[in-house]
Amino acid sequence: MTLLAVSTGDAILAWIGLVLGLVIAVVVVALLHSVLRPVLEIRRYADDILAAGVGIATNLDAVDELGRTHELSQAVPGLAVAYLNKLQNGTQ
Repeated sequence: MTLLAVSTGDAILAWIGLVLGLVIAVVVVALLHSVLRPVLEIRRYADDILAAGVGIATNLDAVDELGRTHELSQAVPGLAVAYLNKLQNGTQ
């Protein structure tokens, strides 16, 4: 028997091992795919939530100006009445 000589039984066992290894590799890839798909979906949802949160924070940046907006809104009725009075006096 030489160094490269392999008996038939050993060759059959080697082929069986290779086939089993291939089957196990396919099963592992399938399981990995079934785990990664929900993980990627959760990541997309998390990215959407983050984008919405950034949008809300951007819209809330002007909260400090609400006091000035309130002051301006309180001045509108008086200005409107003065404008209407001016229009009424100008047409007579």
